[in-house]
Amino acid sequence: MENDRKDNINQLPSPESAEPPASGCEATTKKDSRDQLRLCATLLTVRVLTKCQALKTRSHEEWVPHTKHLVSQTVEGLTIPEGFCPDAKHTKKICKAVLRDLRKQFGGRCMLESVILLQDPVVDTVIVKSMQVHIRQQSARLAKKATSQSLWKDILQVSAFSAGLLAALILLAFIP
Repeated sequence: MENDRKDNINQLPSPESAEPPASGCEATTKKDSRDQLRLCATLLTVRVLTKCQALKTRSHEEWVPHTKHLVSQTVEGLTIPEGFCPDAKHTKKICKAVLRDLRKQFGGRCMLESVILLQDPVVDTVIVKSMQVHIRQQSARLAKKATSQSLWKDILQVSAFSAGLLAALILLAFIP
C-alpha cells in the first residue's frame, strides 16, 4: 500500500519540469485551462471536506475515492471564461461561500458534517452543484476584474503615448 502511494507521487511532474504559463497565470492552451480548473476543484473539494471534518473521520482508502469522485463531478460540464486564475485566496473565498450555502441547505454545521459522511449520491450532487455555482461566480468576478484592469491599462497607455507625442510636437515647435 505504501509503495502504491510512492508510485503515485513519483508520477507527478516535478516543479522544475513544469513550465509556467506564458503570462504567469492564464492558461496557454485549452488543456492548461482544464488542468487549472481541475486543480482549483481539487483544492476546493479537499478544503470543503476538511472544514466539515469528513477527512479526519475516514481512512485514506475511503476519502480519496470519494474526493476524486466529487472533483470529477465538479469539473464535468463546467466551463470557465478565459482569465480564470484562482489562487489560494480565491479558493478560500469560494470554500467559505460553498460552506455557507451548504450549511444553509442542510440546517447547520453539525447536520452538514453528518450528511457528508453518508457519501449519499444526492448529497454529493448538492455539494457538487454548490461548488460549481460558486466557482462560476468567482470566475465571472475575476474575468470582470481582469477586463476592468485591461481597460485601465489601455487608457493609461494611450494617455502616455498622447503626452509623449504632445511633448515631441512642442519641442519641435521651439527648435529653430
